[in-house]
Amino acid sequence: MNREKFTLKAQEALQEAKSIAERKPHQQIDMGHLFSTQHRKSLTRGFLLDILARRAIGIKGDLLKKLKKGGLMKKRHLYILMICFLVFSLAGLAHGWQGRMEGMGNPYGLVEDESDFLIHPFGIANGEGLKFYGGYSFKYRNVLDWDYTLATFTPGTGTLREQWPFRGSGDEIKHDALLGTTFPLGSGRMGLFFNYVGKRDDFSGHENEFDNGSNFFHEYDLKSDLDAFSFRLLYGLPLGNIKIEGLPMGIFKFGGEIALAYRNEENKSFFNRDFGGGTRIFKENSPFGEWQESRNTLPFEFPYDSRYWEVFLKASLGGSFGPAMFAFTPKVGFTFAADNRLEHERSIYPAGIFSFIEMDGGVKGCSIESDFWLRYALSKDLSLPFLGRIGYQKKTWDGSGQGFGFLYQDQIFYYKVKESSFYAEIGGGLDKEFMKGTRIASGIYYDYLHEKNGYSILRTPPGVPNFNLDQFDYPSHKEHRFTLRVTGEKELSPLFTMRMGINLFYGWVKESFSMSYRGSVIPVPRRIDDSISLNGSHWGIGLSLGGTVRFQRYSIEPFFNVGYQKQDLDGDGERIASPAPGVFNRSLEMDKLMKDWSIGGGFSIKF
Repeated sequence: MNREKFTLKAQEALQEAKSIAERKPHQQIDMGHLFSTQHRKSLTRGFLLDILARRAIGIKGDLLKKLKKGGLMKKRHLYILMICFLVFSLAGLAHGWQGRMEGMGNPYGLVEDESDFLIHPFGIANGEGLKFYGGYSFKYRNVLDWDYTLATFTPGTGTLREQWPFRGSGDEIKHDALLGTTFPLGSGRMGLFFNYVGKRDDFSGHENEFDNGSNFFHEYDLKSDLDAFSFRLLYGLPLGNIKIEGLPMGIFKFGGEIALAYRNEENKSFFNRDFGGGTRIFKENSPFGEWQESRNTLPFEFPYDSRYWEVFLKASLGGSFGPAMFAFTPKVGFTFAADNRLEHERSIYPAGIFSFIEMDGGVKGCSIESDFWLRYALSKDLSLPFLGRIGYQKKTWDGSGQGFGFLYQDQIFYYKVKESSFYAEIGGGLDKEFMKGTRIASGIYYDYLHEKNGYSILRTPPGVPNFNLDQFDYPSHKEHRFTLRVTGEKELSPLFTMRMGINLFYGWVKESFSMSYRGSVIPVPRRIDDSISLNGSHWGIGLSLGGTVRFQRYSIEPFFNVGYQKQDLDGDGERIASPAPGVFNRSLEMDKLMKDWSIGGGFSIKF
């Protein structure tokens, strides 16, 4: 391109556009760069037509002159082509939004993205002007098998005494919607975002119980619903070039976030028990767990019906020093204004005997998490990204209330559900950007996951304690997991970019189930202790596809995800009872299996 043929203002605009492209960094000068310059009003039609024709058609020299004169096509056709191309090019090479990450398999920390400021709020300071964001995702998960079996054997002979094989399946539907805006405020930028997450689980199964030579056929249903609404307020402020004792330390930004969330969640269970002789017992939200093994659905989920508020606070610092960029964000949260309720009903058919329990309480919870990212540039288009994450969350549901009816009349109940999780992730990889908007990145990550669940219930008739069931590890789940992420994107044209990502993981799992019973429901035993240890594997694969379609004032990023995972565990343990250990002591065996596949999709949009 002969710049001497352009006006002085056009030459200055071209030079400024080149500087803007280099700062992004972008591989080539685009119409969006030209229209971002302060000389955009000085751009003539001839100047734009020259650039558009060269870029869109790739024609040079004499052929370009012929096109302008109408030698190969009519002039009006050329103008129509140029105008259409100009309209779609005004968006330039706008960075993607959340849909970009979804289409690449969510490689957060591996590939940079504009939506990173939802994790590290200081990043919101990078933007300019008023921007609007939106997004929606849908995921369907089909659980092919969700099974567990508990069996007891007589010590010495190994004779099977009881076996409770639960065989279930079902599906989960999840919706996630986001809407927000960012704008300048003071010396920095502010963001306001609204988010909704809805989830519906529906599972069913059967159990063919074996009890000392007799068989009983039971059925059960499990449901779980969640509606979560959140409002997020973010602010980012550039701090500039920080100096210590006169020495430049780097360019830094600071940010923070306050988030307020409301959650309405409910877990429900229904058990249809075959009591023999045509009699059936219906139980809704049974809280008695392993004390009644044949109808114990607690290894699947704990029942509760709760509503509560959560608040989260973030402080975020990031910047660059030399060839390295870093991002560090700690986060804390806690629950308040909580309400929880558990209603258990028990009826016998056809006798018509009815009993129920109503317990009211609350929810308590807290969390502390931290994200640290580091990116070291080996060259202009090659970097080494590093990620470190750690977090701990704890939540407790409780309640107390009175029993009514034939079985529970005038008895007082107390129950508590505990869930906690600790995670740590570390890893890194390579991020390579090629010519013409092509990028490939890959990383390997190690995760340590420890989730601990517990459930306890105390029943107290007037005057004398009846029983205390404490399932304090139910289960305790530990997993060492390695994940391989491979992702890439290719700009096929200035209007369209294609993306994909593959995630593979394999984990070594150890689970333990522990139960302690103390009481006087039956004369003996007054104490039972169960302990079971399981080992096995957990592996899965996920594939993501996505793209960006650019228009004049906005861009749309559709994406599509599929996945499959399997967890297979087995192990053994023992039951120790006192008094009368010779009658009630048992050897225990347990196995668990879960297989599911998922499919999802959605889009994000940025104005």
